[in-house]
Amino acid sequence: MKTINFHILTITCLLAFLASCNPNYDMKGMFDGSSIRVDKRFDESMKYNKQVGYTHWIVPENYSVYVCTDTHVDSTTRNIEQFVKLYKSDPQCRLALHLGDLVNANNYHDKFFKAASVEPGGYVRGKDTMLYTIGNHDLYFNQWESYKRYVPASTYWFDTQTADGKLLDLYICLDSGEGTLGVEQLNWLRQTLQTKSNERYRHIIVFTHTHMFKQDNSQGHSSNFSMEETYDITALLSKYHVDMYLSGHDHYREITHYGGVTYITVDTMQDPVEHPYYMVVNMADNIDYHFYALPKNNNIVNH
Repeated sequence: MKTINFHILTITCLLAFLASCNPNYDMKGMFDGSSIRVDKRFDESMKYNKQVGYTHWIVPENYSVYVCTDTHVDSTTRNIEQFVKLYKSDPQCRLALHLGDLVNANNYHDKFFKAASVEPGGYVRGKDTMLYTIGNHDLYFNQWESYKRYVPASTYWFDTQTADGKLLDLYICLDSGEGTLGVEQLNWLRQTLQTKSNERYRHIIVFTHTHMFKQDNSQGHSSNFSMEETYDITALLSKYHVDMYLSGHDHYREITHYGGVTYITVDTMQDPVEHPYYMVVNMADNIDYHFYALPKNNNIVNH
């Protein structure tokens, strides 16, 4: 018993030390997230989607999608500003996706979206080139309220079409910030895939924050799917021939092929990391993708 109490005291002191060293360290949020739960966020998202509708992007048949994740903005915004410059300077790019954990701790969404050139209430799906999914750090300390001031829905779909109306690709954004889709969102995903599969899209991309396969314990307890939910989701994605599942959360790149689906965990693009990376997906009859190190200066590199 004394040994157990000693370990508890040691861990408590260590956590207090870490929190005191870095005021942005989101220790309390990891153990006491206070945002409304996923089913309530899903309900709010569906009300918004019903109000504004879903988006059809007009693109050429071959186009690029830029992808980043886990920027964890707090004191600086260097990398997200650089990423925005990069995708806006590439004439092949028609979309950009941020896979969640926009910020590191409380009260930084204003700073992030200012760097991304989005004003409160000014985000319009279908006009703003970058689209977002919510991460666990975006939820800590009831931050759903600040996140939705900029991005009012955490679950939605959109597709791409040519100017003459030819359907190309379907994109589905899921809210996995708590490490679960919840019952209602999982049913929505099943229904959406079943309905949209009849429209014969060229490719289907699912993007969200939480990675599907937990390879290690680097994330501790925070937001990972249960084995049962992993089985349900992967079976669903395989059944409806989803091409790619894009996620972040783990901060390390990982590529897994399972059940005909390519599951990709994208590297973190947080400012302090030595080698931040982003991903470019080239959408054509076949999909290919590449990873690029973010330039360390303001020179724009075209791909």
